[in-house]
Amino acid sequence: MENTKEVLNGNGNVAANIKIARLKTKVSFLRAVVYIILATLVLFTCLVVFWIHNYYYFTSPFETYYSKPPGRIVAYLYLSPQRGNYQVGEEFQIDVLINTAGSNVVASAAYISYDKKKTEALSIDVTGSAFNMVAEKEIIAEDGKIKITLGKPTPGIVTFRGNNVRMATVRFRALEKTSPVVDNIYFDFTKGSSNFSTVILDDKRGTNILDDTRGSKIFIE
Repeated sequence: MENTKEVLNGNGNVAANIKIARLKTKVSFLRAVVYIILATLVLFTCLVVFWIHNYYYFTSPFETYYSKPPGRIVAYLYLSPQRGNYQVGEEFQIDVLINTAGSNVVASAAYISYDKKKTEALSIDVTGSAFNMVAEKEIIAEDGKIKITLGKPTPGIVTFRGNNVRMATVRFRALEKTSPVVDNIYFDFTKGSSNFSTVILDDKRGTNILDDTRGSKIFIE
């Protein structure tokens, strides 16, 4: 009887060990699956971030020019450089650029705001501009505003890679240290409104096709 009990106990231990081994195998498998899922999520996140980075920095609509409108009729205004680092007291230039995305335009208004405590607007230069008529060229220092309105008779201008995309150049002086989180020199712009920055299509109707703007982030040390 005792031998029989020992055999039964031995068989029970073997069965228990087999169950434990199987459970360990399942746990290891599940752990591996979790690791694979986490690694996949990390990889997917990295790919998304990389795509967003490429979209905004390499295929940005602001620097993508067309000889003919690729689809809907739009235009863009943007500042260059997009980011700058300067010392207090240093003077620097910001170019006001236009992208008509393949459409002919006859006028554009660039209304720009800046932090008058951190920077001082000194002058506006339209020499060599894509436009040849000046309707407005004003610095309103007390408000930290710049108003530039230029034009060119029909057929106006159409921008594409390699031709003149510059409206004007604004010269600034750095006054105080600043480390901005968002653009601190930027366009006054409301999509669909003609009260501020605009780009006017050569359609004899005065259609404003400005779709978006991009300012500059200026760091001063």
